[in-house]
Amino acid sequence: MEENQEDPPFFDNLHESYITSLAAKLDAPTSYEGAVTEHLRMSGVYWSITALSLIRSADEVDALMDLTGSIVDWVFKCADPQTGGFGGNIGHDGHMLYTLSAIQILAVADRLSDPRLDKNRVLKFISSLKQPD
Repeated sequence: MEENQEDPPFFDNLHESYITSLAAKLDAPTSYEGAVTEHLRMSGVYWSITALSLIRSADEVDALMDLTGSIVDWVFKCADPQTGGFGGNIGHDGHMLYTLSAIQILAVADRLSDPRLDKNRVLKFISSLKQPD
């Protein structure tokens, strides 16, 4: 016997509200969570943007997160001038994971052609991590 079951409701507005409120919560000067996750910020921003991208249009994500403005500017502030990679936050050492997240954020924002992105330095950084085996 086949039952006609409805899908449970999906409260996309609650998801949007939670995701967009994370930055203010984590950036608060008294935030314990913000302090202990500061080094993970690049990946957190990437996951927040992609989560919103599943439930909102690109223009809506940009409006909610200022993706093509302050987020992209922040990504470039996380570039490590010594290595050519990107750190997890401003002033952090370049790391493969956060370089990947930074490039993914730039791709979602359609900013891979931004003149601040030195693709050759990023490629050199990535290839420098290759192990002989």
